[in-house]
Amino acid sequence: MGLKKLVKSLQQSLSGESNGELTSRERIEELLGEFEKKEKKLNRKLSEEKDSSKRKDLKLKLKIISVQRQKGMDRLHELEENSL
Repeated sequence: MGLKKLVKSLQQSLSGESNGELTSRERIEELLGEFEKKEKKLNRKLSEEKDSSKRKDLKLKLKIISVQRQKGMDRLHELEENSL
């Protein structure tokens, strides 16, 4: 799944557009796993890339992934606190 689709899916899950809390929690966890895979792949590409403009693009994508993962983890913590 592309980065744009991952971000869009996470945003939909975070905004509550999916059905039910459990489904939302499962979907967020699934998306966080996808972001983690994408992050590892981009880190590998970054370590091999020599072109500075491509490195800059990869770093930007990694930053986007980092921010989105943090949003997802924050939402999961919030859901856990609300279910207690």
